[in-house]
Amino acid sequence: MKGICGQAIYVLWLREMKGMWRAKSRVVGTLGMPIFLLAFLGLGFGRASIPGMPEGVSYIEYLTPGIIGMSMLFSSVFAGISVLWDKEFGFLKEVMVAPVSRFSVVLGRTAGGSTTSLLQGIMILGLSTLLGFKIVGVIPVIGAVLFMCLISFTFVGLGWSSHLLCGTCMVIP
Repeated sequence: MKGICGQAIYVLWLREMKGMWRAKSRVVGTLGMPIFLLAFLGLGFGRASIPGMPEGVSYIEYLTPGIIGMSMLFSSVFAGISVLWDKEFGFLKEVMVAPVSRFSVVLGRTAGGSTTSLLQGIMILGLSTLLGFKIVGVIPVIGAVLFMCLISFTFVGLGWSSHLLCGTCMVIP
C-alpha cells in the first residue's frame, strides 16, 4: 500500500490556488454577495432596534460572523462537489491512475478547497472592518480563523464523502 505523497498533495493544492486566482470573476463573485449583504443589511439596519440583539453591539458586528460562516459554508461545499466536474472532464481519471495513494489525492483536493474557502472568509473579515466591524484583539481573531478552518475542512470533506459513498472514486471506468 502506498503512503501519503506530499508532492501530490502540494500539486493538487496548487491547482486549486491557481484556479482561484486566475479567475478574477470568481474572486469578485464570491466576495460580492457577502459584502453586498453586509453593506446594505448591516448599514441599513444599523439604527434599528432588533429584539434579541445584545446591548452595545451594532448590527454589522452581529451580522458579520453569520455572513462569513454562510459564505465559507457554500464555497466549501462547492469545492467538495467540484470533484464531480473533474470526473466529468476526465481530470479525476488522470489523477486516479497516478502512482499515489487515493488518500493523498483526497488530502490535496481537501487542502486546496479549504484554503480557498479560508482565504475568502479572511477577505470578507478584512473588508467588513471597512464597514464598521470592530476586531477586539488578536486572540479572538486566532479563534475565529481556527473555527473557519474547521468549517472549511468539514464541508469540503462532506462534498468528498458524498462522492466516495457513491463508489465513483473507487472504480475507474
